[in-house]
Amino acid sequence: MTAASAKVSAPMAPVPAALAAAPVDAPSRRLHSDRRQRPTPMLSRYALFGGRRRTVRRDDEREGAFVDVHGPRVLAVALAIVALNLLDAWFTLLFLSHGGEELNPMVQLVLDMGGHPWPFLLLKTVGIGLACALLVVTKHFRPARWGLAIVLVGYSVLLCWHLYLLQWLDSAA
Repeated sequence: MTAASAKVSAPMAPVPAALAAAPVDAPSRRLHSDRRQRPTPMLSRYALFGGRRRTVRRDDEREGAFVDVHGPRVLAVALAIVALNLLDAWFTLLFLSHGGEELNPMVQLVLDMGGHPWPFLLLKTVGIGLACALLVVTKHFRPARWGLAIVLVGYSVLLCWHLYLLQWLDSAA
């Protein structure tokens, strides 16, 4: 008897009774397909109404993956961007009321649409909010991470510029 035939004739472990009794064509007890069989989509009911996936399971899958739950650091960055956007809008309206001019032609077009600043505030807040939400949802993509960082740094520099201009506004009054 050779070693190969000895392996074939070796006794197998006993099969549990529950598995042996189950017919081969038995229907699955799951009502829904296993969502782990395919990647999490960017927009899903889990992303919109709460999910459980906080991070990717394997490090090699991290780049380009979508998750359901975002961490506190991403939330802090998104809230900081929205807060800095609101401060930018407030400073813009303040400087325009003191004779300043808007350098962005698109924003100037919105400001010229009516005598009230609400269209400007609504467009600016909703626009940045949607862009920031898209960057948060796609946070595991390198361009989105760069985008969040660039927007945060850009708005921080812009706030410093507004504070510098505010110093000149106070001295002129």
